[in-house]
Amino acid sequence: MTAKSITNRSNPLFSNSLEQERFRDGTGEKSWGGEFKWSESIRKRKNDTDQISEKGTSKISQDDTNHEIEVSIIIPSQNKYPLNLFTLYSLEYQTFNTKKMEVIFINDASTDQTEEALKNYHPPFQFNYIRNTKKLGRARVRNLGIQAARGSILIFLDAEMITEPDFVANHFNYHQNSQNLIVTGAMYAKALYSCIFPEFSDRIMKKLENLAKKNQKIYERFQDCKFPLETSYPLIEKDDIVQGTFKEISYRAYPWFRGITSNFNEELEGFMFPWMAFLTGNMSIRKELITLAGMFDEEFYHYGYEDWELGYRLHQMGAKYIVSNKLTTYHQEHPVGESKWKEAVGNFGLFCLKHHEVDVLILALELARMTDILTMNNVLKEYKLLLQTNPEQFQRFSEKFIAILETIILMLEVDIRHFNILGAAGYSSKARESLKNDMKQIETLKSYPNLTKFLALVINS
Repeated sequence: MTAKSITNRSNPLFSNSLEQERFRDGTGEKSWGGEFKWSESIRKRKNDTDQISEKGTSKISQDDTNHEIEVSIIIPSQNKYPLNLFTLYSLEYQTFNTKKMEVIFINDASTDQTEEALKNYHPPFQFNYIRNTKKLGRARVRNLGIQAARGSILIFLDAEMITEPDFVANHFNYHQNSQNLIVTGAMYAKALYSCIFPEFSDRIMKKLENLAKKNQKIYERFQDCKFPLETSYPLIEKDDIVQGTFKEISYRAYPWFRGITSNFNEELEGFMFPWMAFLTGNMSIRKELITLAGMFDEEFYHYGYEDWELGYRLHQMGAKYIVSNKLTTYHQEHPVGESKWKEAVGNFGLFCLKHHEVDVLILALELARMTDILTMNNVLKEYKLLLQTNPEQFQRFSEKFIAILETIILMLEVDIRHFNILGAAGYSSKARESLKNDMKQIETLKSYPNLTKFLALVINS
């Protein structure tokens, strides 16, 4: 196996975390405007990263007496206290031999109570605590974890994920008969309000109250909360994790993920984007494989798409993906700043610059809300079939199709609403007629309903 070289050039709004889903189910907010430009964002990321790499330092403390580590769990964290403590507590009660697992916890220049809380933390597993004095960003922080890992199996876990007792064992078992596997449980995550935050809206508080009523002790804590809050207020304690009572107030969420898991099997057969399963909120891979792929691209300094970009490279190398319901985690909901959206759109542009291929460019259809994930999947499938069966007849159409996708991506800088796409692409009246003729020819073949419907949407926009 050889790694594919990278040239210069999810989906949900964000990739790498369940935060993307709050923008889909209405628990987050987004703003739009023409001020944010991909080109400027990419230049700023590069300058920021150069500055950090010169000044950033790490403080590492670990017990090197045990050299039999088989699993390394990598947890980056920035200002996630006390959610990150609950995540660590859940890892203390694993059925997997804790002497053969390590947790690499990377505090990426947090300004909250994380440092103080973990100063004297002594769990039953090997604990490698890394503290960055300057923010390194999501990609570089995870690369630090990979480099520090002693296990042959790496598990990437978000700092706000509570795990089940068999979480590590199930991840480990999947890799025993495969060297080329990537396993995720993130698409089966449930949601949980473990803390009340000052930023929570009245609507969220009402929802949280109804959930808290499912457990008497938790509801009593809810009632004892005094407003206004200046900091987070925990609703659960360590005993709730030990006894599993925290699950009583969890709930099903993330319909975008359910749209995938309910339509495709564990191996994602028929899904054109299996690399979307590379979700670092809950994912495992062999260290040798991720190292061979070149690890995370550190140009992705801000939020989003750094995981899918690496997942795409691994897919091109022939890696296989598994989406498993045996790896359920509980995402602790927290406030999401609107800047996350802007950062994610910028990183999507960087993703497209690095991989100027239809499999990546077409993500703009769902990101711009022009199609849903299943329709986008079918459009790509039909497009590839069309070129495979009629390569010469539709070669010019292929060029037009790519140009349309590029225009949709550029329009995302301004707004999610896409009007007059062909006008934005500079189509003359003659070029419009040519595209209409292409669509009519494709319609006569009667095998490409999703593709022709999308073309009609573009022509009529």
